[in-house]
Amino acid sequence: MRKLNLMNLGELYRELRIARGLKMKDIACSGLSQSQLSKFENGQTMLSADKLLLAISSIHMSFSEFEHAFYQYEDSPFFKQARIISDLHIAKDIAGLKDLLLHYDCDSESYSVYNQLNKLVIKCALYDLDSSYTVSEEEIELLTKYLYGIENWTEYELYIFGNTLHILSDNDLIFLSKSLIERDALYLSIPSNRHRTQLVLINIVFSLLERNQWYYAKLFMNHLDSTLTYQDMFAKTVLIFQNMILDYKESKIRKDDIQNYIDKMKEIKQTDVANILQDYINNHPLDE
Repeated sequence: MRKLNLMNLGELYRELRIARGLKMKDIACSGLSQSQLSKFENGQTMLSADKLLLAISSIHMSFSEFEHAFYQYEDSPFFKQARIISDLHIAKDIAGLKDLLLHYDCDSESYSVYNQLNKLVIKCALYDLDSSYTVSEEEIELLTKYLYGIENWTEYELYIFGNTLHILSDNDLIFLSKSLIERDALYLSIPSNRHRTQLVLINIVFSLLERNQWYYAKLFMNHLDSTLTYQDMFAKTVLIFQNMILDYKESKIRKDDIQNYIDKMKEIKQTDVANILQDYINNHPLDE
């Protein structure tokens, strides 16, 4: 299937409808006529938002599944870049991140603030790897103003917050994190946002541990724990580690107990999570 654009959205819909063995008459209803469907599939007209949602649900697809098909079963351009940033950060590729920032396409967003926030995520990844790399006060002010100004966060705000929270002040981090958990039932109920919400909560706790904010770290750890199910093994594994950090600070366990836990992860082939936990210990010595 070729790369799609808005002009052949109807063509995509027709392909998906036929693939599911449905005729236009099977879809037509009081809110969506067969004539409207025909014109949409033939590229003559575009359906209004409510009718498009109705058409998509009528072939038993979610809107996110339809969007995924629209992008050729790949991430959207924005989240493709998010994946690149994540991979470069995990690989500690400072040169790669600098090159990505240098060649950032400022035409990728129609709203200039989005471009500034997207670039700030790259800068924060650089700062996390190299503390000599600076993020300006103006950029931090832009970030806080934006996050405070959006009442109902979407996946985009979750992404921005989760990847920049380590540059926020203690007060801003705690306030915005509290605001997040007040409404995270909505995010957790949306499958595509559930994993991201858990990652944001994990990042919040790590940041609070680094700042010696033990009370608030425990508060958000308890909240995260209350949202987890048996399917959330990554989050559960990291949460156990974070609890062990607190236990060590309270002299309940030894440093060796934490290292043994990381070694156990390696033994059972949980290499990726073990590397994340080991990096944390290496970058934040427990006795500091």
